[in-house]
Amino acid sequence: GGGRFALSVLATTFALSVLMALAILVNTFAMAVTLHGTPQSRSPLVNWFAIEAGIPFTMAPPRPSNHPFDQVPFLTDDGGVEVFESGACLLYLADKYASSSAEERAAWTPWVVWANSELDGLCFGAVPGDHRVRGESMSKPEVRSVGRLDQILGGREWLGGDGFSVADAAVASYLNYVPIFHRGADLSKTPNTVQYMLRCAERPAFGEAFGAQHQALVVAKCNEWLSAGGGAGASGGGLLGALGLK
Repeated sequence: GGGRFALSVLATTFALSVLMALAILVNTFAMAVTLHGTPQSRSPLVNWFAIEAGIPFTMAPPRPSNHPFDQVPFLTDDGGVEVFESGACLLYLADKYASSSAEERAAWTPWVVWANSELDGLCFGAVPGDHRVRGESMSKPEVRSVGRLDQILGGREWLGGDGFSVADAAVASYLNYVPIFHRGADLSKTPNTVQYMLRCAERPAFGEAFGAQHQALVVAKCNEWLSAGGGAGASGGGLLGALGLK
């Protein structure tokens, strides 16, 4: 009887040790990712994907950080990992926490890179070295990339595969800044793009990352463009009603 009791005590002690080790690991993971940023910057792009992917993260003040150009967003993780530039932060999180293969990464990486390299200019009119908002080209379907994007989105719901991915967090974030920064923009001639913007903006995690007011403004403008263009898929305004804006 004494031997069985001793074995039982050892087994219980071992189980408790394992549980404590797992708790430490979980707590370490939960606190591992830290994002330096502000709501007024492009940090919410990174927040949005982290929330969608269920990646725990901690927000930190924009400064001080080790960002080489003293900007935001700036991300740190276990092992001394430091990442700057919103697109790079997105790709790092997707690679570490959401990727299973190089083939899978190949589906979303080009879209994240494209968002930073070309879509940025189409949405903000920025030029290298000068990130001031100068204008937008998304109202001009005759611009090759604008018209082509609308065609692409006419044949798929999401950019990186069958479901929402980091590709959508990158592209839709930029697109959904257009009605915020350019109140006179008119995307009614690209209804597929607008429907995509609306699908993304209505996601709960989008509102959590960007804020309810930002979300409501984007949803309202997308529905306005869809109504003006006769595009199908305009929402019934449930979100706007819930926020008291309809």
